[in-house]
Amino acid sequence: MLDKIEKAVTEKSDKIMTNEKVEKFVNNMGGMLCFIGAVVFGIMFIVGGASLIKTGKNYVVKPSKEEKHETEAAAESTEEAATEEAAQTEEASAEPSAE
Repeated sequence: MLDKIEKAVTEKSDKIMTNEKVEKFVNNMGGMLCFIGAVVFGIMFIVGGASLIKTGKNYVVKPSKEEKHETEAAAESTEEAATEEAAQTEEASAEPSAE
């Protein structure tokens, strides 16, 4: 039963697809779809690029004033700690040489 159906479908599709008019139609539709897709892609690429150029500054996140103060305070405390450590290592290295 399935073999008969498959054979009938294959014969009909072969007849249809070997028809020159149908083949031209399918090729033309495929070409048109490719062309339209390329045009849409190009337009979207240009529009998206222009949008990024126009609003690109919005994609760079600037720290707020509070965050700036926090980072400055953290940097200062790190510098103070490094200075204290350097002073302690200098004192520790100076003691043995003094003896």
